[in-house]
Amino acid sequence: MKFCRLYSVCVLASLVLLSFGAVTEEGSLDVDHHLKNESGHLEAPGVVVDDEGEEGEDRQGEDLQSDDANQVVRQRGRTKTTYRTSSSSTRVVRPGYTHTVPHPCDQGSCIPATGNLLIGRQDKLTATSTCGLTRRERYCIVSHLKDRKKCFWCDSRDQFVGSPQFSHRIGNIIHGTDARTLRRTWWQSENGVEDVSIRLDLEAEFHLTHLVITFRTFRPAAMLIERSFDKGQTWKVYRYFAYDCNEAFPGIPKGPRRAINDVVCESRYSAVEPSTGGEVIFRVLPPNIPIEDPYSDEVQDLLKITNLRINFTKLHTLGDQLLDNRKEIKEKYYYAIHEMIVRGSCSCYGHASRCLPLDGVEDQPNMVHGKCECTHNTKGLNCEKCEDFYNDLPWRPAIQQESNACKRCNCNNHASRCHFDQQVYESTGRVSGGVCDDCAHNTQGRNCEECIPYYYQDPSRDIRDADICQPCNCDSRGSVDDAICDSRTDTAEGLLAGRCHCKVYVDGLKCDRCKPGYWNFTAANPEGCQTCSCDILGTINNAGCNVLTGECSCKRFVTGRDCNQCLPQHYGLSEHPDGCQPCDCDPGGSLDNNCDVISGQCKCRPYVVGRRCDTPEEGYYVATLNYLTYEAELSRGSENCQVVMREPYRDGRETTWTGLGFMRVFENSYLEFEIENIETDIEYDLVIRYEPQFRGEWENVLVTIERPEPVDPTGPCGNTRPSDDQMVISLPDSRRFVTVYPPVCFEAGKRYKVRLDFRRSNAQTDSPSASILVDSIMLIPRAEKLPFYSGSQENDNLRYEYERYRCSEGFYDGHALATVPEVCKDNHFGSIGLYVYGQAFSCQCDGTGSYSSICDNLGGQCNCKPNVVGRRCDRCAPGTYGFGPSGCKACDCSPVGSLDNFCDQQTGHCKCRPNTYGRQCNECQPGFWNFPNCQRCECNGHADTCDSYSGICHECRDNTTGPNCALCSEGYYGDPRLEVGIACRPCPCPGTIDSGHSFASRCLLDPRTKDVICECELGYAGARCDVCADNYYGNPEVPGGKCTPCDCGNNVDISRSGNCNSRTGECLQCLFNTAGFNCERCKAGYYGDASSQQCRECVCNILGSDQSIGVCDHETGQCPCLANVLGQECDHCAPNHWKIASGEGCEPCACDPVGAYSNQCNEFDGQCQCRPGFGGRQCNQCQANFFGNPRVECLACNCNRDGSETLQCDHETGKCKCLQGIGGMKCDECARGFTGRAPYCQPCGECFDNWDIVLTELKERTEVLIEAAGQIKQTGATGAYSHEFDSMKDKIDDVRDILLSANMTSQNLVALEDLIAELSANLTAAGSELQGLETGVDTTSQRISLATNDLADLRLQAEELRNQAGDLKEKATKLQEANVEGALNLTRVAGERSKAAEKQVEFTQVIVSESERNCKRVEFLLLHAGDRFNRTQDENDAKLAELGEMLGDMESGMPDLNDQVCDRRGDPCDIYCGGAGCGKCGGLSCNDGLVNTAELALKFAVDAEETLKKKEASADELLRGVSGAKRQASAAYDLAKMAYDMAHNARNMTDSYKARISELLQEIEEYFNTPGAKPQEIRELAEEVLNLDISLRPEQITNLAEKITLTIESLTNIDAIIDATRNDLALAVNLKERADRAKLKAEGTLGVAKRVVLALEEAAAAQDSAEEAIMKASNDIQLTETHLTQIESETNAAQAKANSSLREVQALELRVDEVKRQYKINQRHLEDTTSAVNQAALKAQRAANDAKSLEDSYLKVAEQLEIKSRAAEEARNRAEKLKNQANKLASEAFAKLNMLKEMDGVFQKNELILENFEEEIRRMEISMEEYHLIISQKTEFYATCQSGRR
Repeated sequence: MKFCRLYSVCVLASLVLLSFGAVTEEGSLDVDHHLKNESGHLEAPGVVVDDEGEEGEDRQGEDLQSDDANQVVRQRGRTKTTYRTSSSSTRVVRPGYTHTVPHPCDQGSCIPATGNLLIGRQDKLTATSTCGLTRRERYCIVSHLKDRKKCFWCDSRDQFVGSPQFSHRIGNIIHGTDARTLRRTWWQSENGVEDVSIRLDLEAEFHLTHLVITFRTFRPAAMLIERSFDKGQTWKVYRYFAYDCNEAFPGIPKGPRRAINDVVCESRYSAVEPSTGGEVIFRVLPPNIPIEDPYSDEVQDLLKITNLRINFTKLHTLGDQLLDNRKEIKEKYYYAIHEMIVRGSCSCYGHASRCLPLDGVEDQPNMVHGKCECTHNTKGLNCEKCEDFYNDLPWRPAIQQESNACKRCNCNNHASRCHFDQQVYESTGRVSGGVCDDCAHNTQGRNCEECIPYYYQDPSRDIRDADICQPCNCDSRGSVDDAICDSRTDTAEGLLAGRCHCKVYVDGLKCDRCKPGYWNFTAANPEGCQTCSCDILGTINNAGCNVLTGECSCKRFVTGRDCNQCLPQHYGLSEHPDGCQPCDCDPGGSLDNNCDVISGQCKCRPYVVGRRCDTPEEGYYVATLNYLTYEAELSRGSENCQVVMREPYRDGRETTWTGLGFMRVFENSYLEFEIENIETDIEYDLVIRYEPQFRGEWENVLVTIERPEPVDPTGPCGNTRPSDDQMVISLPDSRRFVTVYPPVCFEAGKRYKVRLDFRRSNAQTDSPSASILVDSIMLIPRAEKLPFYSGSQENDNLRYEYERYRCSEGFYDGHALATVPEVCKDNHFGSIGLYVYGQAFSCQCDGTGSYSSICDNLGGQCNCKPNVVGRRCDRCAPGTYGFGPSGCKACDCSPVGSLDNFCDQQTGHCKCRPNTYGRQCNECQPGFWNFPNCQRCECNGHADTCDSYSGICHECRDNTTGPNCALCSEGYYGDPRLEVGIACRPCPCPGTIDSGHSFASRCLLDPRTKDVICECELGYAGARCDVCADNYYGNPEVPGGKCTPCDCGNNVDISRSGNCNSRTGECLQCLFNTAGFNCERCKAGYYGDASSQQCRECVCNILGSDQSIGVCDHETGQCPCLANVLGQECDHCAPNHWKIASGEGCEPCACDPVGAYSNQCNEFDGQCQCRPGFGGRQCNQCQANFFGNPRVECLACNCNRDGSETLQCDHETGKCKCLQGIGGMKCDECARGFTGRAPYCQPCGECFDNWDIVLTELKERTEVLIEAAGQIKQTGATGAYSHEFDSMKDKIDDVRDILLSANMTSQNLVALEDLIAELSANLTAAGSELQGLETGVDTTSQRISLATNDLADLRLQAEELRNQAGDLKEKATKLQEANVEGALNLTRVAGERSKAAEKQVEFTQVIVSESERNCKRVEFLLLHAGDRFNRTQDENDAKLAELGEMLGDMESGMPDLNDQVCDRRGDPCDIYCGGAGCGKCGGLSCNDGLVNTAELALKFAVDAEETLKKKEASADELLRGVSGAKRQASAAYDLAKMAYDMAHNARNMTDSYKARISELLQEIEEYFNTPGAKPQEIRELAEEVLNLDISLRPEQITNLAEKITLTIESLTNIDAIIDATRNDLALAVNLKERADRAKLKAEGTLGVAKRVVLALEEAAAAQDSAEEAIMKASNDIQLTETHLTQIESETNAAQAKANSSLREVQALELRVDEVKRQYKINQRHLEDTTSAVNQAALKAQRAANDAKSLEDSYLKVAEQLEIKSRAAEEARNRAEKLKNQANKLASEAFAKLNMLKEMDGVFQKNELILENFEEEIRRMEISMEEYHLIISQKTEFYATCQSGRR
């Protein structure tokens, strides 16, 4: 903003300079040439500037006119001075260059030049009285007292027109000078006529600015000025003028004006003097009153005139009290005017810069015309209205920079007239109010912007085009609403220009055709057209049917009679150009290429999703080409094959093998691989991966394919020949894989065996030790054999792409999937994997080894934890162990102590070499250390084991410690080493620790003396800690005694001994001025806080303290004060007291309650603070240099400075105390007896002195005589001398008494005479001594007076110094408050000097006070002893000399101080920068002074502080927003992570439940599907067996069954034996026994079956509970969207229930395992029984029937389990959805966090940019301040130049 203001000032200054005119080469403005008219008057519009007040002193009209060059436009309280020229012009600035000045009205308001409105209007000027119009008239001039001729003739008749000495018509006042004779002219009224009017009638409206009338004779005693705005119909008074306003115009208030429209009476222009040349000046607008709006009604009411009238109502008659009809009286009194100036301009309201003559008005030079040359699109005589067709805005006057030009109406060239409508103006927000009239070209509206009905705006034409509105031309057959159309286009309202209103089924702008889908366009149809039966989505171009025939035309992939069906293998009938889209089902993931006709959903293979069936379900994956990989280390090999484990690379390199490692094979060994997971009949490339172990080629490897049955000749493998199942290959050492040829064809669902026979490695040489590492074999499907890679050009292109990018080669050499081209992953692998393997496979990521249950969509690799491998992350990598939630840990087997780096997968124990120990085989055996060079532990017989690495002993016994148990434990002493053998015993210090009387925690055995040395605790000393140490006291020798620290308040030196008594604790050596038992108080003469070492010496003022009482208080430091003395140091008087220096206390101030502001006085000199007009110490006298009674009146002494000793006169008489030779009340004249001119008075001489003595004596005698005469008058002649008579009578009586009593002798008389003589001599000597003493007293008095004057001067100087010091202190305080380090550093020296000066001033004050006291003492002593006074005077002189020296030093240092503070060495004051000797310091050019530096620094600091506050507030606001968003994002992230973790845990638990339930179902299914006996058979057999009677005990049956089992297992032909021995009785007995046993077993089996049923029911109940828990967890998880804060507790509850369900399921598993185990036993027994006895089989049949119900129960349970499984699956799906939502929320949170980080970065960058901008603005401000200074200097220079020209 500051920059903008400076810039505006520059631009305005430039415009002002340009508007003034040409700039001369000297840099000054030629103002006279451009602003003066031909008469020399400056042309300037508006209001006159008067810097001296409302009305200045009388001055010539020319001067006032010159000042009119300044126009003041006051608005909003601001005053601006503007200069304008009358018109644009071209000025020649320099030779060869021209400059065009813009029209003054272009930039805003403009005002025509002002001038004298009388010029050219002589015929409009009239007067009611003019001398000599009808006859010659004699008049006299009163002021011509010295002239011989005093009377003249006036003859204004026509024949004397042009004779200025006779004709005095009213026209003479226009110019005031005759153009021919250059003589002064004037108008004169008739003699003695008082009521005279002068009237000016203007032809138009004008603005009057001021009026100046110059009179030839006396100005009127009373007059008034009136104006009219209505051609003289009504008049209003401008102002009254009268010598006596109350008499001439009673009731009219006197001036000055307080408001611009006040009508007042003014007396300043009505005085008698001067007798000629007097002026009357009237300004319409007073300059002292600010004008807010120059065009307000009240301002315009004053300025606008059409008529002006000056009424003279009373003449000055001088001494003639009455103006009678005597001719000689009337001839002296009349009105006469030399010149009248009616200053003004034509009224144009700021819309014209000049005015033109009206019609019929003759133009004259310098004439101000009344017809404005209007601009801003205005018209009228006064530009008072807008031009035609410029009425879009209301007419307003132009104000300053606002031109308020009339705006042209916007009628779009369709109208030539318009008018202003206020209502329209308000409705548009005061933007536009013009309304067009008579719109043409078929338009209408306020701006002719609309078309009339049945016409519309042509969008292709301009709005101003005459043909913009075109007829609608709607087709009547298809249109409604009388064939009207939309007149314009309006998207918001849904209008389209020219669009007709059509029938329901008709379309087109003109409603001339059917809509798509309709046909048969006729006028008779009320809807216009008939509906097509075609589906418009399926018809070409959505055209529906043929508009004439109704026939449909289908799109490319659309069929059906109505084009409403997609072709086969297409879907989604829509507006697509082809109508439908191909299904494009994935050839591998879908069952065929048919899809849903609506959604396009293809029929997917199991666990495949997506519209195209190209994506596996979440938690499933698509197998890659190497899915059928079979590890060699897991195959069945010959006995000489060796499994070789290999640890993954630790440097991050990718492994080149699969699985755990390799199988090492040798010559004549083999490997067999079981192939049983073939899903599709197809050819495979059999790939063998290996690592050679010797140089050369293994030449003879036989590959054999063993098939379970012959190949189906009609299947895809029908071309396979038996010879193709045996192939011989070689394994070169240069490769890592070999592809067997020809490819192998496998059929789905069959089990195969691939055998590799490694025959001789080299046919020429026998290498029995040759070996090779086989990694694995792979079956990679051949893509060219797949159906979607052949059969069409598209399929061929797809196969070409597959082969071009070599998609399968990366799997042959074992490279990772990441190296395969992306096009292979995107377009091929998914289809191949889904087609070949028939489905997507479950990830089955191990919940322990993987981070999540989600695997890669392609390949199914789970995200494994550290050191976890396998696709499912289900095992530790080789070389690691401890499969758990954190992954696996490295074995880290010792390379020295272990056989290899592989350890036990569970315990992590490495395979140790002999004599090694530990999990890592890196330790020695117990009792040894220093692996691998194991040594026996050295523990001195006090420990059994030590650290295996460091040898430090473990668990030392016998109170020993140390690495080798060679030291005693703390609190014990001895030498426990084997070679010494001193046992460790408790320390006696003085007692043991167990006794409680021990003051040492450790002790040691002196190796030399074998004595015990205690390590005493703090405070104890002695060999056994039985004495107190220094600074401690007590009695530790006795039990229970102890040493306590001496409590001396830290007031002793603890390094010294003997600080306190070792027994009592009394402090003996207190420091820091303290004393007491514990040094707890300050010693005498000191006070403070002894506990914090802050005892300070008492400082008591000797004058204010009572020394007889004693020292100060030892805690507070309060001194004993004298009466009315206060302060801790007794250093100041109590309020309203003073005179502490007396040493006897303080006296009351006794300030006068009337004359003083308060009762408080100066405590040193007792001076009260007096009110104005009061003085004296108590303010009970008049103020200084005044006299009188202050309660009545105080008068100024006005003593002459040169003639009086002091400016203070006598307080009662006012008589000044004059110097010698000076006299008078004011000491302003020479005294009597002196001559000359005061103050230079010389004595008159001896003659005068003698005569003066005589005269004085005579005067005294005369006064005595006068007094006596007065007494005679009162008491008579005798009464006047009664006193003398009485005295004489008393003396006579005394003489008579003496004579009567006289009895002296002559000797007595002689003695008496001698005594009288002696007394006379003594009296004479005493008189001479007294005269000398009086002389000394006079001398001393003079010296006292001089000393008093010197002291007064010193007091003044001290006061000045005090003020200067105060100023310096205040400035230093400002510097300190500015907190500018630089300024502080600069002012430190000045501050120190200022303090020194202040101290000197204070010292000076003390000296002055002491001098005053000494002076008073001198006065007292002078009455008793002069010599004592002399000594005191000498001391005063010495002190004064010392004080003078101090003042001299201070004054000598003052320039340096001024130089530093004010930037000039003022001594004491500099004219520019001031100093300590004047009232200012610093200035514009004193930039190096501390004052200016501090002020500038303070300003910068304040600006910087304000900017920093704003920035900080903004930064804080933005930082709060960012922090809040960050906190919200963090909270959202935490909650999302919590929800994700809980959902993941729930999902893992659900997966676990599902897996376990599935396993349970599978086991139950296997249980019931196991061949040998069905549940029904078991039941029948059990029932049959129950009917049998078995006499053997169960133990016997069990033993017998075991024997039978062994026997049966040894038999090979059981059936033949049974048939041969069927009739054997012994066998029958055995069979009976077996049957009995079978019965028992059957009963047991039945019980087991029942328990199975119960277990299943419990499983169902557990499953129900699990389902409820899962449902509850699902509900709780769903509620996380709105109640994230409750998810933890609810999930914990769900988890607890799930754990309960898990435990129940685990229990169920245990039960099932028990059932399975029992079942297997039963199965074997039943098999034996069935084989041995047919009768048992029959009974078992019955048992099977009974078991039917068990099977039904099982089916029911299985069904329920299936339902529960589906519910669990649904719960899992919901959990997955929740997890996805959580992932999404987390990603959004991360995105927001990143966004916030970016925002923070942007904020930092913006902050840096702002700082750069601020720095740039700061530099610009500095530059603009310099420019502003230059402009100010230039402006001041130009203003000075202009003033000079005036």
